[in-house]
Amino acid sequence: MPANTASDIASTPFSVRVREASRSRHRALDPGDGDGEAPGVFGRLFEGTLPLGDYTRWHAQQYFVYEAIESAAEHWRGHPVAGPFVFGELARLDALASDLEFLLGPDWRTAIAPLAATRGYVERIERAAGARPGGYIAHAYTRYLGDLSGGQAFGKAARRSFDFADGGAAFYDFTGIPDPGAFKDAYRSLLDEAELDEAEREDLIDEVLTAYDHNGSVLAALASHLSEGENPFGPDVVAAVRRHMNEDHAADTLVMCRGLGGRPEATAARMTGLDGSGGDYVVTVGGVEEAIRIPWGRTLTERAEIRPEVVRIFTESQEALRHTDR
Repeated sequence: MPANTASDIASTPFSVRVREASRSRHRALDPGDGDGEAPGVFGRLFEGTLPLGDYTRWHAQQYFVYEAIESAAEHWRGHPVAGPFVFGELARLDALASDLEFLLGPDWRTAIAPLAATRGYVERIERAAGARPGGYIAHAYTRYLGDLSGGQAFGKAARRSFDFADGGAAFYDFTGIPDPGAFKDAYRSLLDEAELDEAEREDLIDEVLTAYDHNGSVLAALASHLSEGENPFGPDVVAAVRRHMNEDHAADTLVMCRGLGGRPEATAARMTGLDGSGGDYVVTVGGVEEAIRIPWGRTLTERAEIRPEVVRIFTESQEALRHTDR
């Protein structure tokens, strides 16, 4: 097929160019979906097999992404090019905070931290969306139009899977947008009319593709630690173990995260949760917090099984660190 000519590009609406350029990235977004491998986050959500803990981890990572995008939105509000793409009715941060409080409790903010892949995504948003109008538009377009499209199906699947009624899926509710289809059409018209020269348009398309790649990396990181099933430990057990580890065994928790957690440079660590497949932790490396997960050696189903597994991880971590320090 011949390459597009300058006249072809000029006659094609810019929104169509963006959509066509990102089509393959969109299709390949969730690892395992449609490629013959085990389902990823999206696939398991639609199957009804995604554990609530994994849904919560996914939600937590989205919080950091939207925190960066919506911080950039405030920077561009009123700007002649980027300003028209700042919509209060699209903002997701408050809804995510509400969902995370519902899912994790009032201390939810101390129970989450970005994965390394999420931190890379956030840093990219800060560089691109904070530096140029097209960078902000690219990241806002990629996330918000996705939320108004496939995100609506995610919301329905979450409510069906987890029997959410009063919370847990507010992220997918756009109460200020009664007709998402009409809103997306208007948004694409804004994109077509944006005062961007051809170099800026090409840069915006490249940034959309970069946003997809970062989003895919976050989903891949989440997929690599998907739980095997529903959490066998109730909220009271999780809270008690977390409190015990963080208050009575803080130094041991740090050893575990430095050793089998794979973060030997960590200077602080705390447990944020656990399920039958492993424990979740937040570590501080170079002054930056990061979420990590340490899998158990086998699937746990009883509370009495937790302590021996923690002792094993601590002992093996000590040994691994001795070899590292030699």
